[in-house]
Amino acid sequence: MHLMVANDNGNAEQALFINGTEIRSPNVFAKVAQRKNLDDVNPEYVLTHIHDNLIVAIDGALYYVGAHALDSGQHCRSITVGVDNDKVSSEIVYINTLAHIAGEAVALAYAEEELTDDTLKVDVDMTTAIPVSYYSRSKATAFEKKFMGKKHTVTVYAGAQEYVVFLHFRFVKVIPEGVTAAHAFRANFPYGIQEVFAGFDSDTVRVMHIAIGEGTTEFPITQGIAFKPDFITGTHNGNGHAITRIIESFKEEFGLRSVTRQDFSRYVRDASHKYHDAAITYLMPALEDEAEDILSTAESVLSSANNEVDVVAVYGGGSILMREALEKRLKAFCSRAKIKLYYVEDPYDAVMIEAYGLDAFLHSKLFAQLKEIAKAKKGAEKKKKKKVSFSNLYR
Repeated sequence: MHLMVANDNGNAEQALFINGTEIRSPNVFAKVAQRKNLDDVNPEYVLTHIHDNLIVAIDGALYYVGAHALDSGQHCRSITVGVDNDKVSSEIVYINTLAHIAGEAVALAYAEEELTDDTLKVDVDMTTAIPVSYYSRSKATAFEKKFMGKKHTVTVYAGAQEYVVFLHFRFVKVIPEGVTAAHAFRANFPYGIQEVFAGFDSDTVRVMHIAIGEGTTEFPITQGIAFKPDFITGTHNGNGHAITRIIESFKEEFGLRSVTRQDFSRYVRDASHKYHDAAITYLMPALEDEAEDILSTAESVLSSANNEVDVVAVYGGGSILMREALEKRLKAFCSRAKIKLYYVEDPYDAVMIEAYGLDAFLHSKLFAQLKEIAKAKKGAEKKKKKKVSFSNLYR
């Protein structure tokens, strides 16, 4: 089996495309001492809803992943906003990525009636990204090697049934966040983007990105699909910081013993949840403070670039609720500077744009070329190593 994986690791949510299938999951896990009794769990149900019922064993430890971790009542670990910007060494990013890929492999084999054994061998090509303000080629290489450096064994549990999945990452490419959205724009996502970029050359258009997430906001400037290294500002602003400031008061008012940041985000997203209105009421004043900081940084970055930007693009999960506080003031600034403002309207598009861009890059000619270059380089190194080893016999 061969899987093509686009992997966007957000602070709150992990969004993936695996062979074109969209997967969205809370980016959390619970590390547990032992597996609960699953004898009465229907394995067929688990295999058709694998990402909501994900239990895996990796490197000798047992994990509940994503939605199942949140629903389990176990202590969940999440990416700490303002602290865990280092996704290269994050255990959550590593475990959850392996878990979802292995889980999808088992589910796919089951759906295609190819799950005839309790073991699977899977080859993987993957694109992923790290914040542009944190990005360097050495860090990107370290992140790539984390997956490519060894073969990974993941045990996936479906009821009482166990499936052992051997993952071999053939090629992994890590790019800066912001460049991911540039790939999405080039692939005409979101719908209507052509109108925004009308009159601009896709290879030279200059875009300042305001990518508002749960824990960070990135302000890179890209030209075409390349980022300008002099403009890689990032700040610790986002929905997660606002939630952190108000969550204790919220819990106290409603007598809630335990509410995680992911739980609160779920109340905000789900209009039918009984705490939805209260969560919005608590959150909005804190979000306005975050928006003020973001606006100030955006103006500073544009000023540093002497307004030499064609489009300002605003997106990310944090941009949705901040729109009222941000858009009008950004529009006024951009109008004065003769810059187009593109504030992604649709909540789905705003959240999924980076994952979509990673998937577009994954299926691009550029990715194929980079993979071939890496393959040729690896072959040359092996040949050289073999030659040196052979010559040592005659010393």
